[in-house]
Amino acid sequence: FQKYATEIRKQCGDRAFLRAYHFLHETDRVTDEVTALEHGEIRSFLNHIIESGRSSFMYLQNVYPPNDLTHQSLAVGLAISEEILSGKGAWRVHGGGFAGTIQAFVPKHLADSYRKGMDSLFGEGSCHQLRIRNAGGIEIDL
Repeated sequence: FQKYATEIRKQCGDRAFLRAYHFLHETDRVTDEVTALEHGEIRSFLNHIIESGRSSFMYLQNVYPPNDLTHQSLAVGLAISEEILSGKGAWRVHGGGFAGTIQAFVPKHLADSYRKGMDSLFGEGSCHQLRIRNAGGIEIDL
């Protein structure tokens, strides 16, 4: 990828180059996440989630729109998530990013304080606690 950087930047611009860089490496991260889960390496999985989120922020650039630098609520939420969860959980921008959604993996003992922290920043009920069921994802044949 690096060997084509100059040409890609010339043809497409820096933002397109950075976004392509993210997607190229994100594919490898997903494989690493799956491997970590298959081996029961939860800390490794969470580290890959954090790495993926940082790549989304830096290279995919989907945390705040470039035309509104005054309002960066998603970046604020990510910063506070890092402060609360560092070394204990994981956090990342989720979905398209600009909609302002964070995916956080929060240990049970921090769930209430995390939810209260997010609700105090963004309004009551803005943080939704989901649980992963024991069965995980299943296929439904219709």
